[in-house]
Amino acid sequence: MMLKKWPLLFMLGIIMLASVGWNSGVSHASYYFEYTWEKYKGTEVRTYKLTPVPGRAGQMDQEKFFAAISKTPNVYGGFTGYRTGKTTGVATKSVTDGVYKYSVIDSASNQEPEVVEYINPTSGVPHKWNGTEDIRVFMRGSEAASLAELFYEGTPTEERYHFNAKDVYLVTFRSSTVKPISEMSAEALVEEGTPTFINRELVGQIKGKDPAAYPANGILNGYFYIYKGSEIKVN
Repeated sequence: MMLKKWPLLFMLGIIMLASVGWNSGVSHASYYFEYTWEKYKGTEVRTYKLTPVPGRAGQMDQEKFFAAISKTPNVYGGFTGYRTGKTTGVATKSVTDGVYKYSVIDSASNQEPEVVEYINPTSGVPHKWNGTEDIRVFMRGSEAASLAELFYEGTPTEERYHFNAKDVYLVTFRSSTVKPISEMSAEALVEEGTPTFINRELVGQIKGKDPAAYPANGILNGYFYIYKGSEIKVN
């Protein structure tokens, strides 16, 4: 009886060994997904809507203002701004390799207004501010706040403009030959729409195990990433 059952037991044993070996092999192998992106460099363009900052415009003596503005840097690091009467209310920020450029559009000419130097304004000298036309300067909040303090002497705190130190504002200065007074007002930049990336140049491919390490199709730290897919890998 035992001899008759042996072939069956033998076959069952072989099947069990094969099963154990297969399971053992699977338990020792690990799999993961590798994700791939194409990485591009180029120019990032962001669009902002200019929104008036709540508060009362500050005023100060014109001579004191000229002395103060000549010592106040803007986001360009120099002393230049836009001479314009009115803009469309939209600003564009371009970012290329960490360099920021802000621009506005003059609604009257439908193009970027004249860029002028406003340090030591002199009437009649080309590319120098004559001190009477509106001039708009992109300025960091920290610099705008320091300058505003000079305009708000004697003004209650709740009526003043309040700036966030790290944000950028479009600050407008007005002066007049009739009154020896200069006035300061400001607009905040509120981003609208989605960033675009132009002048793309392929840098290479990026691979990783984290599907959220880079955007599916978008901008991160000055580069544009396009998701190319994933494949399973064995360690």
